[in-house]
Amino acid sequence: MTTLQSTPVAAAPIAQTAPPEPRRRRRGWGWTLVTVIVLAVYLFPVYWMVSASFQPSANSADTAWFPTSPGLGGYETALDDAGLGGLRVSVLVSLGSVLVTLVVAVPAAYALSRLRSRAVSLALILLLLAQMVPSVVLATSFYAMFNSWGLLNTFLGLILANSTAGVPFAIIVMRAFMLRLDTEVIEASTVDGLGPIGTLWRIVIPLSRNAIVTAGVFAFLFSWGDLLFGLTLVNRNEMYPVSVLIYALSSSNLNTWAATMAASLIASVPALVVILAAQRHVKAGLSAGAGR
Repeated sequence: MTTLQSTPVAAAPIAQTAPPEPRRRRRGWGWTLVTVIVLAVYLFPVYWMVSASFQPSANSADTAWFPTSPGLGGYETALDDAGLGGLRVSVLVSLGSVLVTLVVAVPAAYALSRLRSRAVSLALILLLLAQMVPSVVLATSFYAMFNSWGLLNTFLGLILANSTAGVPFAIIVMRAFMLRLDTEVIEASTVDGLGPIGTLWRIVIPLSRNAIVTAGVFAFLFSWGDLLFGLTLVNRNEMYPVSVLIYALSSSNLNTWAATMAASLIASVPALVVILAAQRHVKAGLSAGAGR
């Protein structure tokens, strides 16, 4: 007589059920609410500027939440005092800074991306240290240097000074992007007879368009928002950038709070246009360079 031995049967794993749909929906609404609150906090200063700019009698300590008697007096004062002259100076200086930044940073970033040496790490550390130097130290040094060179109260002086913020940042961003370029394409261009400059101009620059646009946008913003160099290197009214004129409005003894807010909004328009026009390239450039 044979006895049958039963073999233990392994218990089937318990399937994990997905959370109920109402709970998932409540969680999604919660994150949406948090996002809206954070966005409202960040956008509130913009709303406050818009509201104050339409209140001619407002001041820094007494501004209504809503303009009960809106007026355009602040914009008229802003255009008379800050005016289009300050915008013209800021636009020319910012575009010049972008040009100088890219002319210097593109070849430097390409060279640092191709070299395989310990000197590259040292160069990157020096670039980071250059961005850590306080602007007031640079402004004092530039004043003495440009005074001896005759570059005070000139567009060239402001462009060179503002480029000091954009060049290190642009080199770091574009090098991180150029490290991801296919080396076989670059080597093939060399075999086809292109020299280093030809390879840079015909191969590297078109492939690095997003990174170059990103560096140019940030160089523009660095220069557009500068106040210290404009105060230090300029002492003629017709050469003041718009940031200095807004500062003059805010520190005036007259009741110019509405004009200050109006001038700030007017000055924000060119920067906003640049950001909106280049946002697709900026997003692609920053995300591509994040891998290195």
